Amino acid sequence: MSQQPSPPPPPYQWQQPPAQTGPPKTISILALVFGGAAILFGLIPLAGIFIGGMFGVAAIVLGIIGVFKSHRLFAIIGIALAVVGLVITTVITFAIGEAAEDFASEWQSENAEPETSNGQDPSDDTDDPHGGKDLDRSEDVVAGLDPTSPLPAGTVIDTGNWQISISAVDLDATAAVLADDEYNIPPEAGFQFLMFQVDATYAGAASSTAWLDLYFGVYLDNTVYTDICAYLSDDLSNSPEVYAGGTATGRMCIIVPSQGVEAALITVEDSSSTFERYFIAAS
Repeated sequence: MSQQPSPPPPPYQWQQPPAQTGPPKTISILALVFGGAAILFGLIPLAGIFIGGMFGVAAIVLGIIGVFKSHRLFAIIGIALAVVGLVITTVITFAIGEAAEDFASEWQSENAEPETSNGQDPSDDTDDPHGGKDLDRSEDVVAGLDPTSPLPAGTVIDTGNWQISISAVDLDATAAVLADDEYNIPPEAGFQFLMFQVDATYAGAASSTAWLDLYFGVYLDNTVYTDICAYLSDDLSNSPEVYAGGTATGRMCIIVPSQGVEAALITVEDSSSTFERYFIAAS
């Protein structure tokens, strides 16, 4: 009985060896690129402190991450470039700042008015002990805009947007205010309520509200008092919005010291116009 030949061995199949994998280089490469950008922008005045600084910080952060999770060499180089870029940015920024300060000082000294050895302006060629200048402010005072020159009581003030009339001034309206509402609280010792009537006619464009535009106060002894008293049944804040030609009417009440109240002046400012403060005699 004859033997059957054994089957041939299977053909050899070549297999590609698995590729060697390493940590990704993306983060480290970004750190390297940002570090270089930090140096580049750091050389540009003004732009370096903003753009160069941002690139430098980003490069340092990415470089630290890359040292542990990416290509270590690239990451370290990126950090080094970022540090150099930040140093360059700091040095250039300080240099520009000092140069600007020196320039400003030189410009100020060159454009300053010359003075004589006694500190007086050389144009004041006079023996007047006050340098030849009139110390009287009366020529510079505008009537109604200074407490030393108030407008007479009853004067209509034209602010441009409002024509304001103040009347019925009561220097001590404490009793009247407390009687107006049972919940009103009396003033502290040494203070009282000063009340007056306001009639404000609107002369501006579109419409407006008097109690929003106009700020009232009382000037007394070099101080302006603006704290309102309490609730008033006909308070100016109850007046409606008006159009051109319309008049808002109501009372205002301010807490003032009792001492010297006879010399009080009423003040008003128009926030919708020039915001100049007008002074009006209370009586």
